[in-house]
Amino acid sequence: MLLANEEGIRVQGGVVNLAAIGNLNAVAVFTLPALAGILVGTKSIRILKVRLINWAAGNDTVHIGTGIGAAFNDLIPALYSANGLDDDFVDLPKAEAFATITAWPTALPGGGNIDIMLEVIIVG
Repeated sequence: MLLANEEGIRVQGGVVNLAAIGNLNAVAVFTLPALAGILVGTKSIRILKVRLINWAAGNDTVHIGTGIGAAFNDLIPALYSANGLDDDFVDLPKAEAFATITAWPTALPGGGNIDIMLEVIIVG
């Protein structure tokens, strides 16, 4: 769903499953769209809200940024997710990405996984 506002276009991404640990296994959680004809110029993404659902058998932290492996750069501090709970993070530091946003968990106790969904503003 797209909602225009004075800053850009507000978009909710899909639910993405994080099933492997480490920055080498970073998964794309929000892809910077082209949006031809809607926005003009360089596009960027600002994270408004992050929802984590922890299906692991223990507490975990999730890194959100851009890139994978040694090229991974955190956009915001790692988010702590409690075992068996869903968390909404809405008061996040201001950060802007000019590439696809990726994420990875630091550990997955008990072989579980974590679902993540972002709500962003696309500026361009």
